[in-house]
Amino acid sequence: MTNLIFTIFLSFIVVGCSSTETVKVKPPEELIVGVWHLKDYGSGNYEYSQLGFTRNGRKCVVAVSIDGTGKAKLDYYDNSWEIKDGVLYSKVGNSPSSSLPKGYLIKDHIKTLNEDELIVKMESDYGFESPLEKHQKLHGVDPERICQVVENYARFVNYNNT
Repeated sequence: MTNLIFTIFLSFIVVGCSSTETVKVKPPEELIVGVWHLKDYGSGNYEYSQLGFTRNGRKCVVAVSIDGTGKAKLDYYDNSWEIKDGVLYSKVGNSPSSSLPKGYLIKDHIKTLNEDELIVKMESDYGFESPLEKHQKLHGVDPERICQVVENYARFVNYNNT
């Protein structure tokens, strides 16, 4: 009888400790929204950039690269984005770069995406191996702020080139 009472008591403990609560996992579209800072591009020039992903599918990028001679180059991109099957697709909108003309589709395979880290590897159309891009999320920064900087700079560049 004592064994039966002990077994029933143990059953209540096991059932009481188990959880039927489902864990909510954020979809990648929700995780990527925000501002990301490029931590390491892996090779080549020194790169500094911030990427703003808005909820409405806009990807704005401000980037500075410094080559081996110390010459700095400022780039900006105003793109659209979507995620499908683990791939981040970015369609180039406004950009001064001749290597990324308007309409060009960038395919970044997502290796890691969580609350703090985004690691992608760009699919190359030219047959070369691209390095991993490692980004850190800047919590509390509005991605629209990056888009506003891009818009202002694009207006400045267009005004000075006319």
